[in-house]
Amino acid sequence: MMQPQSPEDIIAILQDIEQRSRQKAAGLTQQEILGQSWSAIGFRVGNHHFVIPLNDSREVFPVPDHITAVPKAKSWVFGIVNLRGELLPVLDLKHYLIDKPSRVSKRSRIIVINDADINSGLLVDEVYGLKHFQREPDEINTPSHKDISPYLTGTVYQQDTQWDVFSFSKLIEDERFINAAA
Repeated sequence: MMQPQSPEDIIAILQDIEQRSRQKAAGLTQQEILGQSWSAIGFRVGNHHFVIPLNDSREVFPVPDHITAVPKAKSWVFGIVNLRGELLPVLDLKHYLIDKPSRVSKRSRIIVINDADINSGLLVDEVYGLKHFQREPDEINTPSHKDISPYLTGTVYQQDTQWDVFSFSKLIEDERFINAAA
């Protein structure tokens, strides 16, 4: 390959690369170009790493300083918070799933469920933000914890970490979740 001698040479090389790239991409479908990628929100509850599809969550926010306890509620009901003038019940997902209360830290977050009928937030130990995977999740073969498996829809691996796909839909369909009164 010849060494570029002038700015015009560099521009010509870049234009040639662009033209060849367009020719090769012309025959590919949009899905092939994307390479079956999949994006989700990653979070942790205890030692379990989960992801949820982007449209399952309305928002994620830090645990506020003021949380109002709910009298006569199940032990996994963390409390009620005021989120921009809207009262939001918050449930401790770790306590609900594996019967161990969460210890709130700087990394703790509340994930708001995106559902028209259920207005709730879930306290989790940590949110990792957006996770991008090169492939769709596989079906779950060996559940990591029997109490969690009813809420899982798949699993995907990234950098030696197993990410279980958590389903908020399955969670809010559970009678135990809906009946939060003690």
